[in-house]
Amino acid sequence: MDVLNQFPELSGFKCFLAVAEELHFGRAAVRLNMTQHTISQNVRKLEVSLGVALFRRSTRSVELTASGEALVPRVRELFSKAEEAVLLAKLAAGGGNPGGEALSIGAIDPAAHRLLPVLLRRFRNRFPKTRLNVKIYDSSALLKALERDECHVGIMRPPTNSNLLKYRPLMSQQFVAVIPSGSVLAKRKTLNLRDFINERVFTLNRFELSSFEAVYDQICHAGIELDTTVEASNTAAALALASAGVGITFLPEWIESIANDSVVLRRVEDLTHQISIGAGWRSDSPIPGIFPFVECATFVTSPGKASSIASDSTNEFSHLRSSEHTSIHSDEQSIVGIPN
Repeated sequence: MDVLNQFPELSGFKCFLAVAEELHFGRAAVRLNMTQHTISQNVRKLEVSLGVALFRRSTRSVELTASGEALVPRVRELFSKAEEAVLLAKLAAGGGNPGGEALSIGAIDPAAHRLLPVLLRRFRNRFPKTRLNVKIYDSSALLKALERDECHVGIMRPPTNSNLLKYRPLMSQQFVAVIPSGSVLAKRKTLNLRDFINERVFTLNRFELSSFEAVYDQICHAGIELDTTVEASNTAAALALASAGVGITFLPEWIESIANDSVVLRRVEDLTHQISIGAGWRSDSPIPGIFPFVECATFVTSPGKASSIASDSTNEFSHLRSSEHTSIHSDEQSIVGIPN
């Protein structure tokens, strides 16, 4: 469903949101299949219309102003509500209402343990005749499967280089420091990036995901010298290295669900970047089950359905589970943390 095509007057907001999420005009242009000049023009027109600057631009970086930061959640809500309105109208008229067709659903691996079961339960209850085919992928394989139409809808990280896919963000999480339990920093409850200077630090270099690239840049900018003798290709490998005491790394906070006592996880006060997960699908796909599935995903991850879960008091990560952090609630179970 492409709200931009149905409401062309929203194009300025669409361009603004893409730049705000990518913090890069070039990547935003690729994401929206537009020229960088068109993106820049649309954002400038929006700024003139609103009478405020939304970005601080330099030759090396793009940053949101206070006005831009305030606008981002409202624009996301605007598009979510517009898509919801179109979807509900279609469903009410019988359009996009799945019957006995097959729906192929993909998800990144650990998402299958928490978010996906809730989505499948709600979707199955509403559309019991749809035949479901569920498969677990890594991020790059899921992107390729969607582009090749081998999978109809995916629970995934934001696609950065695909012109074929639509993507609706569902929820976001912060990055946390993964610290070997024997480190002196493991005893600290409050940490800033400067505290990791002169420590053995390595990163997960997944630059196909813009959030990991942004974290890498912020760590280097803070003056932290990275251990170039250590490389990790995925989250599980990075966690294994930290658990072995090889060094400290920074990963999305969902890893609380798989971390053991060999590490402690700590929020870093000035490590502000987040990573999102959402639903992705081909905008030209005719499969009738896609829109209702995306609607179910939006429903179970909406703020009105959010709820916090008290964790075991012995959990090293319990201080991260509070009402301000991401969680999802359904009638039968709750979810805290979404894996990469």
